Amino acid sequence: MRIALAAAIICLHSMNVTFGLGRTLEILSSLRIAIAMILALFFALSGFLVTASLLRCKSLISFLGLRVLRIAPALAVETTLSAVIIGPIFTAIPLAQYFADPKFFAYFLNIVGDIHYELPGVFHHNPVPDLVNTQLWTVPYELWCYVILALLAATAICFNRVLYLVFMVIAQIGLACYDIFRWDEVDIQLRPHLLVFCFLSGVGFYLWRDKVPFNRTACLFALVLCAAGMATGRGDAFAPVPAAYVVCYLGLMNPRRGWIVSSGDYSYGMYLYGFVIQQCVAAFGPSVQHWYLNILISLPIAFCVAFASWHLVEKNALRLRSHVESIEAAVLSRISIVGFWRRPPEQVELGATLGSSASI
Repeated sequence: MRIALAAAIICLHSMNVTFGLGRTLEILSSLRIAIAMILALFFALSGFLVTASLLRCKSLISFLGLRVLRIAPALAVETTLSAVIIGPIFTAIPLAQYFADPKFFAYFLNIVGDIHYELPGVFHHNPVPDLVNTQLWTVPYELWCYVILALLAATAICFNRVLYLVFMVIAQIGLACYDIFRWDEVDIQLRPHLLVFCFLSGVGFYLWRDKVPFNRTACLFALVLCAAGMATGRGDAFAPVPAAYVVCYLGLMNPRRGWIVSSGDYSYGMYLYGFVIQQCVAAFGPSVQHWYLNILISLPIAFCVAFASWHLVEKNALRLRSHVESIEAAVLSRISIVGFWRRPPEQVELGATLGSSASI
């Protein structure tokens, strides 16, 4: 699911980098449901999977430490490569001016989640000028998802699924009222606060995975609800929960895994490098500025770079888990109150069989 969604985002961006943003919005305005669904599914799937990670951790120390190991190293490498290799190759200004420009130094703030989209003079003549990494706009909201989940863990809300359900109902009502009374122009994507709610919906489905019906009819019904909510934008607030069900159903079908899936997790690398690779391809001029050519060229390159990112950076970073656990053990041994945020072991094991044919 993650690889498919990452590839879908690259395919979607192929129109941006070849037609320009304005023309793309005109073309894709009639396809809002499909476009808005992509990131909704991505965030919901993240919530489902990250909750499993949370429940395996002894404390927030290891949970947040593992989140940092999963996100920061690859992001740091991608940011550095874009700034010191891709930037100098594609900049329209002299290199001395490039490396002295404040935008060059500010670009490295991407590593800590302070997103900057431009490098001096880079991709200045592309259909989408100056933007190097527009896909990173979601990173701050992904970080907010982890912070909110950590707070829900610290208050034990996400370890009592009934309490979490009450929290979600209140949040759903609040978001619906907010969108109704503060109506503005509809974006082609879900608004950021609704993407966060998609993540929290995925959390909820993981907590209730042994009780939620797992069948095709329910998935089709959820898909219809998503389409109805996203069709005009006025029902966006009601789309995250059914979107989370759809992605959980599809993700838990568990088809036979090919080598691409079993050999590593390449979705994050594809997401990180996809847009900058597409901009590099578009920079070669009108002869390759066709959306289908951009996909045919960029998608294999993005996968190859993601393959290298996983095996050279991401997988090695995750091997530092033992150091995080050592720090956690040292800290917890000095704290008299431990595990105050953690679910009781008997609840953690509730509905542990994800592959059940009867439930999620």
